[in-house]
Amino acid sequence: MKKTKPYKIVMIVLFAAILVVVPVMTFIMNPSEARPFSENENRYLSAFPKVSFDEFQNEKMQKGIEDWFSDRIWGREMWIKVRNGTERLIGKTDVKGIYTAGGRMMEIWNGGNGTDFIKSNLKAMDNFAKKYPDKPMYFLLAPTSQEVYSELFPQGAPISSQSEMLELCRENLTKVQTINVMPTMKLHANEYIYYRTDHHWTTYGAYLAYYDAAKAMGLKPAELSGFDIEHVSDSFRGTLYSKTLDDSITPDVMDYYHSKDVKQIKLTIKTSDEVNTYDDIYFREFLDVKDKYSSFLGQNSPFMSIETGSDGPSLLIFKDSYAHCFIPFLLSHYSKISVFDMRYFNDNISVYAKMKDYDSVMFIYNAITFSEDKNIRKLNLS
Repeated sequence: MKKTKPYKIVMIVLFAAILVVVPVMTFIMNPSEARPFSENENRYLSAFPKVSFDEFQNEKMQKGIEDWFSDRIWGREMWIKVRNGTERLIGKTDVKGIYTAGGRMMEIWNGGNGTDFIKSNLKAMDNFAKKYPDKPMYFLLAPTSQEVYSELFPQGAPISSQSEMLELCRENLTKVQTINVMPTMKLHANEYIYYRTDHHWTTYGAYLAYYDAAKAMGLKPAELSGFDIEHVSDSFRGTLYSKTLDDSITPDVMDYYHSKDVKQIKLTIKTSDEVNTYDDIYFREFLDVKDKYSSFLGQNSPFMSIETGSDGPSLLIFKDSYAHCFIPFLLSHYSKISVFDMRYFNDNISVYAKMKDYDSVMFIYNAITFSEDKNIRKLNLS
C-alpha cells in the first residue's frame, strides 16, 4: 500500500483547519460585513480568498489569507502609523511613494509608464480629433504638486519633469491644442493651490488653471469677484493621508466657488444601471465622511451632463477627477457641459452624447493619471 508523504498530511490537516477556523474567526472579528471599508485608507479591506485545495497548493490562497489577516489585525491603523512614524524618525521621507516636506505630502512621479505609453494615449486623442475637424479640441495637462514644489525634493531624487511631458504632448498632438497652466501654478506656488494631504489641486488652484484655459479657449474668464466663496470644511484629509496616516500634516481646508452668473443647474448622472438628476453640483453629504473631495460633482461616474438654462455653446469633456472642482468655473460660459470618465465607461460614446450637439471638446487629466492610465484609448472604439 502506497504511503502518503508526511508533508502532504500536514498540508491536508492545515487545509481542514482553515475550513473550520476561518469562518468562526470571520464571524467573531467582523460578523456584519465580509469586506468592510476603511475610511482612513479610503479602500475596501481584503476579502477572504476562495477556499480550495488547489489554491492552497499554489500559494495563492496562502497570500490571500495573509492579506486578510493583515487587514483585520487588532489596532491595524495604529500599527501602520507607528511603522510609518518610525520610518520618518530614522530619516525616511518617502513612505509608500509619498514624499513629505515643507508641511505637505506629494505623490512621487518618475515618468509613469514611459514615453511610448504616453504617445499611445496622445495618438488616441489625435485620431479622435481628426474625425471631427470642425470641433475645436483642447488638452489641459494638470501638473501635480510634485512639479510645482520640485525644489522641496533632495538633489538627485527620482522624479521626472512634467513640463517636459507637456512638451511631449505638444509635439505629438496635431489636431488638439495643448493648454499650458504650469507657469501660472508655479507663479502662485506660495498660495494655497494644492491640498497638503490629497493629490488634487484646491479649488483656488483649479480657478487659476481655469483662468488660463478660458483665455486659450477664446472665453473671457470670470474674475474672483464673480464668485461667492463658501468655506465648507477645515478637516479634509485626502488620498495621500490615506496611504501614510501621517497626523503631523495639517488637515486641509475645502471651499466651494458659486458663480454669481449661474442661476440654474440641472445635473444628470448616468450609469449602466440608472439615471439620476440633481439641482446642485455639490454633494454635501460627503462633507460628513472622509472622502470629502467627492462632494465636487459626486463620486467618479462614467457620464454626467450639466445644463445651465443659458443660451451659450456646449462643451464635451473627457477627464479624470482633477476636473471635478474645475468644471464649476466653466458653467457660466456654456449652456451644457457633458463629461466622460473613460476609466469607468465601456460603451460607445455616441450612445450617451452625439458629437453634432457640441461646439468644442476638452481633455483634462493630471500628469500622473495620463501617464499611467490607458482608458483614454477607448476613444479608438468610438
